[in-house]
Amino acid sequence: MALLKCSECGRTISDKAKSCVGCGAPLKSATNPAQQKIFNLAPEPDRRPPPGRQTLMWRAILSTAAFVAGVVWSGTTGNSNRPAAIIAGLLVIVGLCGAIVTAVQFPWTRK
Repeated sequence: MALLKCSECGRTISDKAKSCVGCGAPLKSATNPAQQKIFNLAPEPDRRPPPGRQTLMWRAILSTAAFVAGVVWSGTTGNSNRPAAIIAGLLVIVGLCGAIVTAVQFPWTRK
């Protein structure tokens, strides 16, 4: 039994099924089985458009706010409240990672 990708909804289905369990579309017999397999060696390109400048600015603002909130919170909790210190550390990590990812994606050249 091989797993195929539904041509309509993209759900994983068995090659023995007569129709897709998700959308009900009839299963087309593959002329080239390598085309319909889920685990192709060549990755499919991402068809989504890249995030815009305004979206990236909001991500940068939220990441910086999370980082600053984590640093401030970690300074005020001390060693007495362990769960609060863990949450503050996670805020610092999430904010820093978000800022790095946003900086990599940001188009630094003006058009």
